[in-house]
Amino acid sequence: MRTARQLSIFLLAISGISALYSGYQMISDPTGNSLGLPFYLLNGSAFSDYSLPGWVILGTVGVFSFVIILSIIKKIKTYSFLIILQGVIICILIILQMILLSETFVIQYVSLILGGALIGLGALQYQRRIAVEAEHKANPHVAPKSHHHKHRKQK
Repeated sequence: MRTARQLSIFLLAISGISALYSGYQMISDPTGNSLGLPFYLLNGSAFSDYSLPGWVILGTVGVFSFVIILSIIKKIKTYSFLIILQGVIICILIILQMILLSETFVIQYVSLILGGALIGLGALQYQRRIAVEAEHKANPHVAPKSHHHKHRKQK
């Protein structure tokens, strides 16, 4: 399960860093020029510039990704749910973006794959936690097995 946690942290860091950067750029330059976003993409949308979408991306993906990374590192009980939630948030934001823009770009498909991967990794870790808790409830007096016992040298 350690590998799933590490992969989750890696994907969350990538999404968080890219969201912090792009969100900041959209806020500091609402025209979208700094990111190469054409202003015509906003035509017919509810947005007059890129600042509000920048704040949404900065908060929901950028900051929240790093909150989740901290919860994974501290092994807070709900971290697997938070990973799933972040994957769902990313997918919803990208699907809304595709609908609002009426155009699609490669980065949107990459982001959907990333969101789907987070959902899968979170579900895998959640399922594992449920299994461990069920085993512990069934055998409360049995000490948890150590992974490292297999690798010790026999004397």
